[in-house]
Amino acid sequence: MQTLLFRKWGWGSAGLCTAIALASAVMSSAPCAVFAADAAGIMAPTSAAPAAVKASPQEIQHWIKQLTSHRYLIRHAAAKKLSAAGDAAVPEMKKTLSGLTTPEMRHLLRQDLREIAHADLLRGPLITLDAKNISAQQAFDSVCKQAGTVPNFINNNPGTMPQVTIHAHNVPYWQVMQKLAVLTGVSPSPGYYGNQQQLTLVPNGVLGKGDHIDIEGGFAITPQNINYSRSVNFTSNGPSASQTFNIQGALLSIPGKIGPMQVQQTVVTKAVDNHGNSLVTATPGNMWYGGNQMSGVVNFNIPLQWPHHPGKTITELKGYIPVIISSHMKMLDLKFKAKGVASTSFDGIKVSVSHRTGNPTMWHFTYTIIQPPGAYNPNSNRQNIMNQLQQVNSATITTAGGRTIQSAGWSGGGGGPQGITYSVNVTGGKPAEIRMPVFTRQESLQIPMNLKNIPMP
Repeated sequence: MQTLLFRKWGWGSAGLCTAIALASAVMSSAPCAVFAADAAGIMAPTSAAPAAVKASPQEIQHWIKQLTSHRYLIRHAAAKKLSAAGDAAVPEMKKTLSGLTTPEMRHLLRQDLREIAHADLLRGPLITLDAKNISAQQAFDSVCKQAGTVPNFINNNPGTMPQVTIHAHNVPYWQVMQKLAVLTGVSPSPGYYGNQQQLTLVPNGVLGKGDHIDIEGGFAITPQNINYSRSVNFTSNGPSASQTFNIQGALLSIPGKIGPMQVQQTVVTKAVDNHGNSLVTATPGNMWYGGNQMSGVVNFNIPLQWPHHPGKTITELKGYIPVIISSHMKMLDLKFKAKGVASTSFDGIKVSVSHRTGNPTMWHFTYTIIQPPGAYNPNSNRQNIMNQLQQVNSATITTAGGRTIQSAGWSGGGGGPQGITYSVNVTGGKPAEIRMPVFTRQESLQIPMNLKNIPMP
């Protein structure tokens, strides 16, 4: 699997002002260009992540034909060119796979398709917004819309936030979100498991805690706190000393672009302080750190080794976060029937809703999920789908006129691992349709991390 690396983006900490000036410039080497500089000279010019290599249909067909060459170098050079061509090469490669191919040709085509899919997952949106003295609500709405998500404000009235001025052209999504966090005091929240297509925003969220951030396309990594503690245990046979040293961070993803994530233990390849001490520990801890997280913000831990003569800062912290992410979103879409049930299935999992009963003020229905007997496996792709379908609060319920109505409470019971039935009440109208995003595949990725100049405790 190929890991796609991106240029890092960072904000300086001095001279912040309420106006962002992100002036665009033309760069001959890439279709997207970003210049970030405000009146105080906060940011230096930098370039966007490299785009896929442009290729004509004739070139793509020629490279695919070269995959049948008897010469190894020609075959593998062609495979690299197809991978670099990105999404433009996908239709022709899939068409070729459905026809007559050699075993190695199939292997190279499938490998390229996986690499292109992974690159798509890692690629983050670029934001363009040019506005003066607009409301924070308008700014967040525009930025999130361009990324394919919507803001969901919790414990905060958007009307109380300050007006913002922003001039951005082809700027990475998380870079703009971090600046809005500085200007408004509002940023993404960890641990809120709501609608998978909404970005939950709260006062003093994870992007309001400092300037340390590493942006990797559609992902952002930011440390939240750094801890060092030493203790002596007198309860064993003789006192024993122990110490812990770690960084707790947050991994941000864009809701709607991917689904739930499983986060493995962070792999640190380099960690040094300003005295030149290596902080890489020989005991990295448990392999798995988090299960399926339904939020756009997932917390993670970086275990480190405390040196004998510590410095003042961690000058470089480099490595990657292994994750299994849910991709390929499909929509559960069930229309209620006057009588009986409406049903559909995802990978053998049957989902159904009963007919509605009630009155103009309160309606009731049941929502049932049934998995094939013996199919329970907590780490399987099917169980991941099952877990998503059980998130009743991720569903959108609408009337026949398309108006969204609210759940007035739900409860579930029965079935065990193979199935469960939820009893749902809604107010505000007669339910006509229930929709829910479901991500049907899992992909393994390595999110690169390269943080600099983090203060030591």
